[in-house]
Amino acid sequence: MEATDALPAHDAARAPRPIPGNVPASVPQTRADDVLAQNRRVSTPFMIDKTQREAGKAWDKFYKAHQDKFFKNRHWTDREFQELRAASDTGVEGDEEHIDTALPPDTPVLLEVGCGVGNTVYPLLEKNAALRVHCCDFSPRAVQMVKEHPAYTEARVNAFVYDLVGQRTSDALAEHLARREWPPITTLSLIFVMSAIPPHEHVPVLRALLRIVPVGATVVFRDYARGDLAQLRFHTRKDAQWAEPSLLSNDHDWYRRGDHTMAYFFTVAEVEALVAEAGGLEGRVEEVVKVNTNRRTGAVMDRRFIQAKLRRIA
Repeated sequence: MEATDALPAHDAARAPRPIPGNVPASVPQTRADDVLAQNRRVSTPFMIDKTQREAGKAWDKFYKAHQDKFFKNRHWTDREFQELRAASDTGVEGDEEHIDTALPPDTPVLLEVGCGVGNTVYPLLEKNAALRVHCCDFSPRAVQMVKEHPAYTEARVNAFVYDLVGQRTSDALAEHLARREWPPITTLSLIFVMSAIPPHEHVPVLRALLRIVPVGATVVFRDYARGDLAQLRFHTRKDAQWAEPSLLSNDHDWYRRGDHTMAYFFTVAEVEALVAEAGGLEGRVEEVVKVNTNRRTGAVMDRRFIQAKLRRIA
């Protein structure tokens, strides 16, 4: 890159980072802002309330319709988050049949929140023989599919139904974790999770999760960013001017999908504020961009994500 193309030092840290193997973003954010200024009709209070109340039911219907065919396995997670990589000198393979087998204290233990049908869990288990995983979702159907996976074993996977919003003030999460006599959690994974819950619940939910994450553990976060292609489509649909609005708030980038699940699109500043308000975390928050080009039409399509690698310090 020539010197004239370089960003000032204070801006470089916030520049969107292209995912390895992809070209830099070419669609300016100003264009995205123009699109997002269109069709700003907000859903009725009734629909907003209904969407929140029936979030669990919507996801259960989603998994009933799509089973485990909708999302691809996330083989990229250990590439983006080195904390999830297999450690050849850590732990042992362990006993695949007995859940009570004693484990070394340095055994890596992951808490995967919003695990779906296991698209993150099983690729990681395959790569790291020492790993143990607590995983939860508020869709009973999704959790059942995790347990029906050919690689499922209670010696390595503790899968359970848990409502991040409805049960956050209870001891239910700690009780679920106590069912396995494993070492403390070493990594908390929040991958495309916070966007599925209402924005006013983001801070309370993160605080509740941090209560069971020990000091020194890692928190990895990845979710949709403002200006992502999926968000732009809400504002450019042919029926956006007359159908039931998808936008759930004029103050937040918060939407209802056609299947009645929720979607939220973050900025770096929002996630930094979330981390600061939750407290006890330090680390880096950044935007990453994946640019796809339609070979037939030449259309450039931006996928934008917010990614954070954090450490529990207090």
